[in-house]
Amino acid sequence: MIPGLQKEQEKEAFRLFEEGRYQESLQLCTAQAQGKPDSALEVLAATNLFYLSRLDDAESAFRDLARKMPDSSYVHSYLGKVLEARHDEDAVAEYARAVHLDPKNQEALRSYAEFHLARKDYYAAMPVLRSLTSLSKKAGDIQALMQAYIETGEAEEALALRTFSPGVTETTPEYIDALLQTGNYPLAAEFACRLYRQTKDPLILRTYLNALAQYDIPAALAAYTARIRKGIDNEILYDYALLLKRCGDYLRALEVAAALTSASREPVYLLLECELLSLTGQDSRALDTYERLVREVLAKNDTGAIGLVLPVYRRYLVDRFTVTPALDRFQRTVAGDINVVSLVETARFYEDAAKDPAETRSWYYRAYRADFMAGGLPYAQFLASRKDERECEKVMLYILANTRKSTDLARVAAIILDERFEMFRLKRLMDQLVKRLTEQQASLNSEGLEQLAVTFFIIASNALADADFAACKYYCLSGMDVMPSHTRAIQLEDYLRLLRIGKAGAVADLPVMHARRPRKTAPEPEPVQALAEKLGLSDQEQQIIVFLRSHRRATEADLRVLLGTRRVAGIMNRLMQKSSLQGIDLISKQGVGKDGEVYEYSGT
Repeated sequence: MIPGLQKEQEKEAFRLFEEGRYQESLQLCTAQAQGKPDSALEVLAATNLFYLSRLDDAESAFRDLARKMPDSSYVHSYLGKVLEARHDEDAVAEYARAVHLDPKNQEALRSYAEFHLARKDYYAAMPVLRSLTSLSKKAGDIQALMQAYIETGEAEEALALRTFSPGVTETTPEYIDALLQTGNYPLAAEFACRLYRQTKDPLILRTYLNALAQYDIPAALAAYTARIRKGIDNEILYDYALLLKRCGDYLRALEVAAALTSASREPVYLLLECELLSLTGQDSRALDTYERLVREVLAKNDTGAIGLVLPVYRRYLVDRFTVTPALDRFQRTVAGDINVVSLVETARFYEDAAKDPAETRSWYYRAYRADFMAGGLPYAQFLASRKDERECEKVMLYILANTRKSTDLARVAAIILDERFEMFRLKRLMDQLVKRLTEQQASLNSEGLEQLAVTFFIIASNALADADFAACKYYCLSGMDVMPSHTRAIQLEDYLRLLRIGKAGAVADLPVMHARRPRKTAPEPEPVQALAEKLGLSDQEQQIIVFLRSHRRATEADLRVLLGTRRVAGIMNRLMQKSSLQGIDLISKQGVGKDGEVYEYSGT
């Protein structure tokens, strides 16, 4: 192609992209690619694929570009966007890599911050947003940082930020929320009223009425009454019923709740009506309404609604009846339902009211068999409370081995580290916990990273108690390395105290971070055919096992050549899921290199 003409077509491809005409831009990029390769056009083509929602192709394209251009912040940022759109937790690692490569890449910083905010990980979002706002000075970024401050209980910081940010007005939801959190209700109500007049947003009206109710109840009641005449949404009506209940006007509150439940069958509204029926002495109607609501949510099999309704219904029965009739009524209402929440609530009935350990254990075990996570965690907690450490450890090891999502892993870790259950005293369980958290480290939120840091601290403390000073030092340094900047349960000083004691007690204080570790003799591996039958492996998955047993480690590029396909990531994820479901530690991810994901064979 004539060079001048080629340059014009490249400009046209970028112009079309800027106008949002992604398909036409992609066609020009593809036509140009047949000539001399151009990295800018390759990046543009991959970006077009993303905006066209061709996520498989976009991921493959950006992964190829990441190998060719490993230092490109833009490429890693957009690979993060693609993975986030696919709900892949590895997105956070790509965003982190992008901002590490270019700390001034505002688009990458914004995407990284938005990812944390979407996960409600406000502690992780704060340092990213601070960096972004110092560069951009944009009102939207400042408001996002104010939101992060408010959600982490630092409303004073949010107010100070607005004071020194002329572009942010006083009538923003974030500023009003900060005033509410600091207890300045009159000013919050004033600005909320002003903002509502501008926007007519029902959410702002709700904020205004809530703020008014905090310091002037008669005025708030009058405002609610006036709004009812004009027609208001259900959430504001719900707030009004709650305010009337707080004032002790149960009959009027019941009238409002009844109007609300006639318009909506939301469980939270119906629960309020049940409570008000009981408070007004209408226990028979309250019981009928509770049981009708229970049957409704069970019929819909809505786990969230069941989890909201059943505990309230159980407590109501225990308060109103003696144990035997209460249990009979509960079982008749929930009879035959195998939803994990129903099973757990039945177990809790036997545990708290009937005080029957055998039946309690039986129902918790059924819940565990129904759902290893939602039922297994309460079962393990019960076992821990009964000091059945062996069975507790067995259950928790199974849960850990089969937990895939980093958010679920953090939930499991929180229970293991909870002082009430003392599961952290179980050595095998702690070893497995640190292994699983370390494997998922790149995708952990700030809570998960803090849990990993606490796990390292506990293991270091145990090593110190055993006079293993080298291990104590190693785990202290590892914990300090992964600890996030904002922590609540542990501080750097905690590790330093252990380090001082360990170094003082060591006869020979040898280096540990780069020390060579002796190799263990591996047992004879299970034949591939036997493994394939046990796990139900496809031919491609068997090829991968054979290859990794021989080479121990392989990149995504190696496996693409082996299998003759570009979609290696999905195949590897399915293979790892199959092995983990059988409790077999077979393959682990070791991060991303210039040739894509790196996989290591960890089986025998």
